Amino acid sequence: MGRGGGAHGGGGHSGGRSFGGRGGGFGGSHGGGGFGGPGFGGPGFGGPPPGRPPRWGFGFGPVFPGPGRYRGGPPGRGGCSGILFAIILIIVLVSVFVPDRNDTGQNTEIAVSRTERTAVTGTTAYSEWYLDEPGFIDHDTDLTDGLKYFYSQTGIQPYVMLLDYDPAIWPDGEWSEDAAEQYLAQVYKDTFSDNGHLIFAYFSCENDSESMDGTFYFYYGSAAYSIMDNEAETIFWSYFDMNYNNLDLSIAEFLGQTFRETADNIMHVDTDSSTSLIRSAAIFAVICVAVIIVVIIIVRKLWKKDKI
Repeated sequence: MGRGGGAHGGGGHSGGRSFGGRGGGFGGSHGGGGFGGPGFGGPGFGGPPPGRPPRWGFGFGPVFPGPGRYRGGPPGRGGCSGILFAIILIIVLVSVFVPDRNDTGQNTEIAVSRTERTAVTGTTAYSEWYLDEPGFIDHDTDLTDGLKYFYSQTGIQPYVMLLDYDPAIWPDGEWSEDAAEQYLAQVYKDTFSDNGHLIFAYFSCENDSESMDGTFYFYYGSAAYSIMDNEAETIFWSYFDMNYNNLDLSIAEFLGQTFRETADNIMHVDTDSSTSLIRSAAIFAVICVAVIIVVIIIVRKLWKKDKI
C-alpha cells in the first residue's frame, strides 16, 4: 500500500524539492543569464590615402592601408584572415546544423528516455484526481486531462495533493521530509488498494501564495516506482522545471502539461540515436569540405592579388 505496505510490497519516494517561487528562477543553469555574443568593434574610418581606393578585406568593412603598405606585402598575407574566418564559420555552422542528440524539440536540457518500460496493469482507478486545499486550481480539466493521459500511457494513476500549511510538516520553519513521508504513507494506505498509484504532493509553506514557495514531493506504490525510475524522475523534473517557470501557464496547466509530456517521453524508447549520430557526422563532414574549398579559393586569390 504505502512504503513497506504489507502484502502489496514496498513503495518508493523521491526527495522533496523547493523551487523558489514561480517567476523567481531556479538558480544554477536556469538563471536569468543569456548568451553572450562576441563584441564586434567597427573599423576606424580615417579615409584612404589620397588617390587610393579602399581595400575590401575579409571582414566587416573596408580596410584603409597606410602609406607604403598598400601593395607588396608578403605572399599569402590575407590568407590568415580567411582561415580564421573559416574556423569561426565551421563552429557556427556546426552549432546550427548538427542536432543535439538530447533535444526533444522542446528543451535541449530534457533527455529522451532510453529505457523500455511496460505499462502497469491492474491499477484500480480512484474517483478523485486531485486535492486542492489552498484553492490554486481554477480550471480543473487543465490538470485532470494531463493526469488521465499519464494514467492511460503508464497504467499509473497520479493523485495530486496541494496542501495547506501544516506546522507539523514545517517544524521551526524547516520542511521535514520524514514528517511529509509519514503523512503521505498514511494517505496512500487509507486511499488506495493497490500499488499502481503515485501521489504528487505540494506542501505549502507558511504565508504561501500562488507563487508556490513550498516543497513538492513524490510518493509511490511499488508498481508505480517500477516505472518512475531515476531516469523517469529526471525527465519529469526537467519538464516540471520548464513549465513551472512558464508564467503563461496556470498552476493547473503547468502540472497537467508536465504529466502529459513526461508520459510521452518515458514510454517512448529512443531507437534513433545511432542514426542521428551518423547523420550529424555526415553533415559535419560536408560542412568541413565546403569550408576547406572556400578557404583554398580565397587564399589563392589573395596570394595572386598580393603578387601583382
